[in-house]
Amino acid sequence: MSASTNYPGIRQAIWLLVLAFLATLGVTIIVMILGEIWGFPLLGEHPAVMGFCNLAGIGLVLIWGRKKSQTPFAEVFPLTPIPVSLLLPLVLTILGMHLVISELDNFFRTFLPMPAALANFFDELVSGQKSFWGSWVLVVIIAPLTEELLFRGLILRGFLSRYSEKKAILASALLFGAFHMNPWQFLGATIIGVLLAWLYVRTGSLLPCLFAHALNNAVPVIVLSFFSLEIPGYTTDISEVVEFQPLWLDLTGLLLAGLGLWLLVCKVGEGDTRQQDISNDDSRVE
Repeated sequence: MSASTNYPGIRQAIWLLVLAFLATLGVTIIVMILGEIWGFPLLGEHPAVMGFCNLAGIGLVLIWGRKKSQTPFAEVFPLTPIPVSLLLPLVLTILGMHLVISELDNFFRTFLPMPAALANFFDELVSGQKSFWGSWVLVVIIAPLTEELLFRGLILRGFLSRYSEKKAILASALLFGAFHMNPWQFLGATIIGVLLAWLYVRTGSLLPCLFAHALNNAVPVIVLSFFSLEIPGYTTDISEVVEFQPLWLDLTGLLLAGLGLWLLVCKVGEGDTRQQDISNDDSRVE
């Protein structure tokens, strides 16, 4: 196998992420300059426009990285149909992990408070204060799409051709956590990154990763936008004093995550037979 088909390794992946950051920043600067010219100085701060900048910047890197790998598009970004029976375990797992990670975030912020500016940014983005549909496009559609193609598509594929399965999963997850570029998202993103990488390895498809990532991002947007819930530590703005979630919510999260993971392992735990199992399943998610 040539060096190109093993692309990228860990060092190359780090450079890819640096390029993705710089490309996204460059597109954002261009958009902000155009906003000043057109009389919309805050154009670059609109969630939908931020999504466009993210899509353009990372998209350029994906195109370049795919060419660098000298591998067909369908092999770098496989969208193999998956059994419909995977959806329920995925939903249970993501909902449970979302609640558990939310509480872990609360603990982390007691030791390292989040800067007010960053906390306000996340509160506005998730609650859709500037634009609900803009937040939805950025958080639920574009972020999962670009990040899954980059991390579980291009990067993880290269890692699996170079390293052991465990090392490839862990390394890609750590890079995924680091790519969020702040310590308050690192732990949660890394945990989710391990799950998504494991899903990719076991199913050979990006579809379950895209679905799980989008659902994980959609839950807080839906809860804060459509439900008038007052749950300490969960619906409380992160810009406020840290509170902890009720015990019943933490236990619910652990129960859902445990049940969902058990069902997933039962369904796709046999990694060597994943393609045969999937191809023999009559029900599909396209």
